[in-house]
Formats: sequence, C-alpha cells, structure tokens
Amino acid sequence: MNKTDVLKNIAETTELSQKNVDDVLAAYANLVKETLTSNKDEKITLPGLGAFSVKHVGERNGIVQLGDKKGSTWTTPEHDEIRFKISGSVKEI
Repeated sequence: MNKTDVLKNIAETTELSQKNVDDVLAAYANLVKETLTSNKDEKITLPGLGAFSVKHVGERNGIVQLGDKKGSTWTTPEHDEIRFKISGSVKEI
C-alpha cells in the first residue's frame, strides 16, 4: 500500500479530505522528529500500534570483505536513531 492508498483509505473512513489527512500525518511526523530530537528520553505513542523512542547506537568497526576495498577497515561513528517498537497486542496478525 503506497501513500496515496493510505490517504484515500483514511479519508474514506474519517470523511476528511485527502489533503487534511496528509496534513495531519505530516504534522505527526514532524512532532515525532522534533520531540525526539530535543528530548531523547521521551516516548511518543501511536495509539493501537506502538511507540517511537530514541536508541543510542555505539561505534562499530569492521574490515571490508568484498570489492575493491577488500581488507581495508571501516568505522560507523556512534549516533542516535529513532526506533519504533510495536505494541504486543498487534504483533500477531
């Protein structure tokens, strides 16, 4: 299901216009991103589905195994990522 299908489906079930649904979803996405950027301890729920939070990922190192750079080392610096943890009530379909 693509974005247009999602907007159509929500618009039909809520009697809102697709534009209004798109605006609400965009506002929610901005809220999640801005809130978690400013407060990394915050959790934001998506009712009935799960919750967004911030996960700290440590530095990772390795050696390239394939390609032209085989044998050289790589490093991914430590960083924070937004993660979504699905609710236990919807894990099974």
